[in-house]
Amino acid sequence: MNRLSDKVAIVTGAARGNGRAIATRFAAEGAKVVVADVRDPNPDFSDDGLVFHHTDVSDSSQVKDMVAATVERFGRLDTLVNNAGIEIENGYKTVVTLSEDDWDKIHNINLRGMFLCSKYAIPAMSENGGVIINIGSIAATLADPGMPAYNAAKAGVHMLTRAIAVDHGSQGIRCNAIAPGWIMTDMTASLFDDVDDREAAQRQVAAQHPVGRFGRPQDVANMALWLASDESEFASGQIFTLDGGLTAGSPVAT
Repeated sequence: MNRLSDKVAIVTGAARGNGRAIATRFAAEGAKVVVADVRDPNPDFSDDGLVFHHTDVSDSSQVKDMVAATVERFGRLDTLVNNAGIEIENGYKTVVTLSEDDWDKIHNINLRGMFLCSKYAIPAMSENGGVIINIGSIAATLADPGMPAYNAAKAGVHMLTRAIAVDHGSQGIRCNAIAPGWIMTDMTASLFDDVDDREAAQRQVAAQHPVGRFGRPQDVANMALWLASDESEFASGQIFTLDGGLTAGSPVAT
């Protein structure tokens, strides 16, 4: 299939996990994809449609260089997927016990990074229009204990998504967000590291999903592909929840 034939995309945080799944899916659909990350991809990409660019999305000079290098190499930019992000570091903390440095680090990557990438990508897109896909979270609307910085940053991502759609729609720019729930990546798996019975804990969490399983990176890639394609050309400023029905029902125990 070639749903993204002749398109050029940047996917941030794409060395592994959801970002890698999105990047490889885009390439399989005909796009040329710049994989941006602070970590080298492991294993290395073998697809000719994927090009790695070392980028810290919280550094404006590196973001500008990433966009410029993409346009110089491929002559255009059609799609930006703002996927780069981190979760908690140094354990779960409340606003009282969370350090200012940890608050700043999470916001610099999870929210400032999306602002910077969008800021410099939009002018490169505006002549032909383009698509921005932000990776938010169900944690933007449902607070997790001990994760105030992450919750607040993801809430900002959702509102930034709407603001970009409103401000730049007249330039042919569409902007949407995907709000995943429990997607089984290395980062998600690490949340069970300190549990005595890891498999039992994972089964318990999976059972809370009406579809009966955790999400997979490919599920996120499938949604991102639709949003990047012309099939979604009337969708903009929306937050698409992707959580296997987890947040659809009442939390009251039955």
